[in-house]
Amino acid sequence: MWIMKITPGGSGNTKKYFENLFVNQDGKKLIGYTKEEGDKIEEFSNLWKRIKIGDLVVVIEGFNRIFGVVEITSNHFDDVNKEGDSESDWFYHRRKAALVKYFNPHITAKSNTNRNTIIEYSGEGARDICDMVWNKIKDEYWKEKEFKNMKDKIELLEYKKQIILQGPPGTGKTRLAKLIAEEMTKANKLASPIDVINNHFKTYKPDESRIALREKINGLVSSFQEKFKKEDLKNLPLENYALGTDDKDGFCYWQEYILTATGKYNGQADKGKIYWKSDEQKYVKSGFLKSIEDDNEAMKKMAELLDNIVNERHIQGVDYPIGKGFVLKILNTYFPDKYFPINNEKCLTNALKLLGEDTAGLNYIQKNIKLQELFLEKKAKYNTDITNNEFMYLLFTYDLNGVIKFEKSELIVEGKYKIVQFHPSYSYEDFVRGISAKTTNKGIYYTVEDRILIQMAEEAYKNPNGKYILIIDEINRANLPSVLGELIYALEYRYNHKKENNKDAAVESLYDKAKDGEEPDRVLLLPDNLYIIGTMNTADRSVGHIDYAIKRRFAFVDVLPEIEPVHPLITETFIKISSLFVKGFDGAGIPHIIEKSESLASDFRPEDIWIGHSYFICKKENSNDNEDDTIAKPILNMKLKYEIIPLLKEYIKDGILNETDQVKNVMNELISTNF
Repeated sequence: MWIMKITPGGSGNTKKYFENLFVNQDGKKLIGYTKEEGDKIEEFSNLWKRIKIGDLVVVIEGFNRIFGVVEITSNHFDDVNKEGDSESDWFYHRRKAALVKYFNPHITAKSNTNRNTIIEYSGEGARDICDMVWNKIKDEYWKEKEFKNMKDKIELLEYKKQIILQGPPGTGKTRLAKLIAEEMTKANKLASPIDVINNHFKTYKPDESRIALREKINGLVSSFQEKFKKEDLKNLPLENYALGTDDKDGFCYWQEYILTATGKYNGQADKGKIYWKSDEQKYVKSGFLKSIEDDNEAMKKMAELLDNIVNERHIQGVDYPIGKGFVLKILNTYFPDKYFPINNEKCLTNALKLLGEDTAGLNYIQKNIKLQELFLEKKAKYNTDITNNEFMYLLFTYDLNGVIKFEKSELIVEGKYKIVQFHPSYSYEDFVRGISAKTTNKGIYYTVEDRILIQMAEEAYKNPNGKYILIIDEINRANLPSVLGELIYALEYRYNHKKENNKDAAVESLYDKAKDGEEPDRVLLLPDNLYIIGTMNTADRSVGHIDYAIKRRFAFVDVLPEIEPVHPLITETFIKISSLFVKGFDGAGIPHIIEKSESLASDFRPEDIWIGHSYFICKKENSNDNEDDTIAKPILNMKLKYEIIPLLKEYIKDGILNETDQVKNVMNELISTNF
């Protein structure tokens, strides 16, 4: 940290100059000093050259009046055309700088400095002033610096979708990954859903793809109604109803698979309560049909129920002993102008909540009808050419499967992040999709289940406005091509919620999730609101390198040691150890160009094995403040003895560090060190 005076010739009014330079929007963001005469030229020049990018400068007036702090953002340059004072800038010797803190009104230090324009931290009275200022700004400064550090990486992650934070041990890669994930997934406010929906109705114009989908839906519904006439349902035979048979033209097959374009509906074979189980060569019954032994008698009961549904017996209060989604799907197929194409009760409740409607006292059918009525009201009000199916897709841009939260009239949207740690035996079956053994009273059976990556992908798919982050710690410890399998393609070609590019983004899994009687279900999608952050210890030579196919799909970000978090008691030790890896390291920040130390073996980069700052940290609990010296000493001694020295010995044994005089001297000094 440095101290500077920025008013020309000590003329006073630093407040005006500081505001003109840094506070006003059009400020030049410059700091420096004018042409000096006499014996001060060499002194100023030497001090000025020692200031580096990232250094903090306290701006004062007189001996102790402090107006602000700036951070140096450029190297030194001269403006040969500068000739005198200016309201904006008057410096001949210049550096660009950014405002860190403006003290308005100014604060006054107890200590006084000398008269010099530039004063280093160790100069007369400077230490007390710098320490006082630092104590005032440090929490805010570190928070802002950490945020800026994160912001760059967040922007990269938003663009690339997957990054790897790589660096030597102890640089805080996993911590940084968590901070990025917390920032990206925290609650965000969206515009009022009612305003968005109303504007959608006002401006809606169907494109060619929507018109084509309308025609497809109308054709499917007409074909279904012609094939399964309402008046014939009470006599529907079993072979024309159940799933699982070779005939892919039955009632349930149409409902579960052929009519999928007509609404949001997740099909399952057992929803129809009776289906053909091919491996056992028999019909399997469930629910209210389970106790009926004769299959045809069971079908008669099912046909009676279908007749009740299509004749809307629920209006008289009849409760159907069958899945709610199945009932709503049937009703929407026979009465598409009366029932809305959403079949999940939670989704219906959330959709009505978005529209400001109270659902208390309404059953699932009433909620569905209410949503359709609201749709028709808005369609008439705005005289819009839109179908309920098209409105449904707008509603599902919100997380209807999740929890709808409001703050005043603004919708609160949250994401989620999870952490998984890779290891050498980690496999596709652990990460993507695999087979699990289950036990029941009848014995063991096997089922295909999605693992953490696809579970997160499903959540992201259902909540387009939320951001979902999967952190993979030590990503290089597993065989990545084997773990990712076909998803290497999906990493690059993501599913886009706006484009709905299912065909372009889909990949097929090795494993089929379909149950008996269902169509194959191998498709996997990675939506564009699912982000992956990997961490990689570059000093770990026990694992293989990442191949080019993976590298091309990830962005790699170096996370290097920093001196700022290091405890003052061990700062000198950190500098000495760092100098074993980085040539000329003096502790004045991380150099922009890192030169390899002569003590480092020729085939290693300092960026890959330089020991990180976390080995030298001792902070108070839940604080950025350093722990008191009396508490820190035994902790730092243990870190030195049991963590730092053993790691350096490993580096020497493995030939990473050469046994130079520098290495021998540092090791001898460390062994005898006791804080």
